[in-house]
Amino acid sequence: MNYSRSVLLYQDEPAYGLYLKLIVVLVPAALLVASIYLLSSGESSGGLALLVEAFIIGFIFWIVFPRRYQVYEDHIRIALGGPFSVKVGFDKIEAIRVTSKFIFSINFVTRLTKSYVEIAKKRGMSIAITPRDNDMFIENANRALTQWVKKSAAYRGS
Repeated sequence: MNYSRSVLLYQDEPAYGLYLKLIVVLVPAALLVASIYLLSSGESSGGLALLVEAFIIGFIFWIVFPRRYQVYEDHIRIALGGPFSVKVGFDKIEAIRVTSKFIFSINFVTRLTKSYVEIAKKRGMSIAITPRDNDMFIENANRALTQWVKKSAAYRGS
């Protein structure tokens, strides 16, 4: 499905929790410090290996953690690092709701929380996200989904 001409209706940023912030900063920093220590002590091969690992881990973190959750007129987009994103069309979505139950899902959750937004798909695994304002995201996403369903029904009916 081509989503390139859709209009952005709502956008929210993920709420990053303290633990995730610590992991994202401390893991590459620890690898970098260990690399500098090994390089200064004469272990050039080990130091270079840790330096490369620090950059690879940092790059992976940059790619996989969400930057924005966006609601368009016909899909939801989870913007990741750089050009990467996950798009789910409304034709594939069953429901968008706040839940606190434990489900097996694709997680773009960025904090430890009791409740999160579940994008339940008609087929396949649900997607879990944690926008800053769950209620506002749900309200806007469900409004867009309802409008899309009405527009689709009218289009099929004519």
